[in-house]
Amino acid sequence: MKTLFDFRIKKTITETKKESSKNDKGETVTVEKEVETASSQVVLLKKPNRSLFDEAELFYRVRLSEGIKAGLLTRALLAKRFSNDGGILSDDDKDRYADLYLKLYEVQLEHDHLAGVGKKKTKAQEAKFGDIVEQLGVIKKELTDFEMAQSSLFEQTAENRARNKTILWWTLHLSYFLSEEEDENAEPIPVFEGDTYEEKLEKYDKMEEDDDEFVEELLSKVLYYVSFWYVGKVNTEEEFKKLLNETERVESLSEEPNQEEATEEKTPPSKENPKATKKSEKPEGKE
Repeated sequence: MKTLFDFRIKKTITETKKESSKNDKGETVTVEKEVETASSQVVLLKKPNRSLFDEAELFYRVRLSEGIKAGLLTRALLAKRFSNDGGILSDDDKDRYADLYLKLYEVQLEHDHLAGVGKKKTKAQEAKFGDIVEQLGVIKKELTDFEMAQSSLFEQTAENRARNKTILWWTLHLSYFLSEEEDENAEPIPVFEGDTYEEKLEKYDKMEEDDDEFVEELLSKVLYYVSFWYVGKVNTEEEFKKLLNETERVESLSEEPNQEEATEEKTPPSKENPKATKKSEKPEGKE
């Protein structure tokens, strides 16, 4: 089976072991003890074929139609409403957005110029290049945050609902456990067993109610990685790792310790919001 990406999740295995010993009377006494051992499970994301893409496209269209029939607006209609009210962006937001892109263009030019020097850079140029790389990361993160804030206005659209449900559909169909058997020809095992979407979804719902830390981390990661793949449009493991590393690097560069961020904690994605990353100190209820 061709794969997009694989990762490991730590887990604890509890086994019952029997220990036999002789008592003072020479009798054999067997005692059972539960022994916990640290282990890990390899999880695979299957590389989809044409047939799966066709099924996913049909699933998306059906869910989009359902949302429209239920009364949700499309992005086009919502954008038209915003336009009639003067647009999505205020004058200040427009100025800020333009300034960010101009700054990105200027810093990118400096970056490309120094990158072209290659290994011949002086110490001063090396230091400047490092600063520019950091600046690029911060600017891109600011642009991403700004664009996400604007796109949040479109969260309650028929397209957004259909997209989130399609990400879950992909998660149910692409997630596999690597068999722990030593046989190299052993087939990977579906994380969400079932022949239909409904059966797989039922399995997901049961797992979501489980308090096991391994299961919680498993669901969080498969949703995050599949969402990352779906939005990032990466098709190889190398592209996947490169984009993932770049995202993590940019996020780490842009993190600044302050009072507000100290009260935030990461929240795993859910099937309602596969791309969730953070929640405030006062968590909201599940939709």
